[in-house]
Amino acid sequence: MAKAGKPKTVRKSRSGPRAPEGKAPLQVLIDEETIIKTKLKVIPDKTSVSAVVEELLQGWLDGTYKLKD
Repeated sequence: MAKAGKPKTVRKSRSGPRAPEGKAPLQVLIDEETIIKTKLKVIPDKTSVSAVVEELLQGWLDGTYKLKD
């Protein structure tokens, strides 16, 4: 028998919003100042930090972007 009087609570995801289909969360450690500057720069570009990181990583993987020595 269910307990009366106490509403069922809905648990939120611990990792924040659910990722879109085909995407997975990735946690990286980045200098705070770099994060702030990046967030301010993506606003007028109407994009997201995630989109910038994904594009840079994809460019690195396909060889169009090289890391500095």
